[in-house]
Amino acid sequence: MGRIEESVEVAAPLDEVYGQWVRCEDFPQFMRGVVSVDVSGPGSSSWVVGTAGGRREFEAVTTEVVEGERVAWDGGAGEVRHSGVVTFHHVDDRTTRVMLQLEIEPHGIWEHLAEALGFVDRRVIDDLNDFKHHVERAAAGPQGD
Repeated sequence: MGRIEESVEVAAPLDEVYGQWVRCEDFPQFMRGVVSVDVSGPGSSSWVVGTAGGRREFEAVTTEVVEGERVAWDGGAGEVRHSGVVTFHHVDDRTTRVMLQLEIEPHGIWEHLAEALGFVDRRVIDDLNDFKHHVERAAAGPQGD
């Protein structure tokens, strides 16, 4: 199982950044790696993501929530076996650091190769940057468009 750790600083207050993250059903609107998210109940959601091996589907279950600080989940035992935690850190009144730790077990030869070549890490970095830009545009309001 591979471990990915990435972080990004977002030019927005912590409560806004956290609020955007927990609305994961909006991720497909701005994250290139997320095809769809269906929140199926409290603490559970169905995901379709684009991977090196094609589209993958999985059920995620939230395993821990500390309001404004931390969200952890388990991606189940499907084709995309993974778990993760994202934490939110106050840098200053207008900046939040988002830290993501992801444990992922590649499925199939293409995903093993993609992980070995760093493509999985690159996808995570791109998705975190997509999140950052989305939140910063929202925080800037209509004048930022």
